[in-house]
Amino acid sequence: MNEGTLLVVGASGDVGWGVVQVALQSGRRVVAAGRDSAKLAGLHDHGRPDRLATVAGDIASERGAAQLWEAASQAFGSITDVVVSVNMPARVRRLAEWSSDELGGLLAGNLLTHFVAARTFLPRLPETGVLIGIGGGTADFIFPGMAPVSISQAALRMLYRGLAKERESGAQLRELMIVSMVAGRSNRSNAQPDWITDLEVGRHVCAILDQPDRFPKPILHLLSREQVGHPEPATTN
Repeated sequence: MNEGTLLVVGASGDVGWGVVQVALQSGRRVVAAGRDSAKLAGLHDHGRPDRLATVAGDIASERGAAQLWEAASQAFGSITDVVVSVNMPARVRRLAEWSSDELGGLLAGNLLTHFVAARTFLPRLPETGVLIGIGGGTADFIFPGMAPVSISQAALRMLYRGLAKERESGAQLRELMIVSMVAGRSNRSNAQPDWITDLEVGRHVCAILDQPDRFPKPILHLLSREQVGHPEPATTN
């Protein structure tokens, strides 16, 4: 049983929900955070009230992130680990049809939020803590009409690489790139058999939190259902 307290930002999304459920099953206390308090309230239907708290807030700014941290810390005391699973929905359109303002908004929601989280949360975590940001596999390829998402995910990978390279001490930092579709609450009825499930993502995240030395690279890939809980093949960059 793990007695730490995990802060999950973006807890009402498919991936965040899976992380919350598995973290609770592992014995952790969980503070589930998100922008929509009504969606967060639904988490209590599946969780353990004695070890689950919800906090409404966002990480669009450092001020907002600091306020979220303070509110989360009041639930169970010190936060020991953080998972950041936030992303903005994007319409399927050719890249040339996007305006600069629209692309900037997508980058703010998918990239700068992680930057704000790292700047705000890492200095506050204990030396033994871990911050995991969730990214996507389209950093390396482009689905038709989804080039802006690939741009933001590729930039997110370089953000985590840069932060990790400059980091000399303190809590550890990882990005977990999910190179698969995820079967979650929003799409489970239409999911394909080979899709990684939200709970499997949660299991993999908790495996990293439990033994970060088994997952030493700053950029990690979750490639298949068979890999859940295990380090990726050594040939993966």
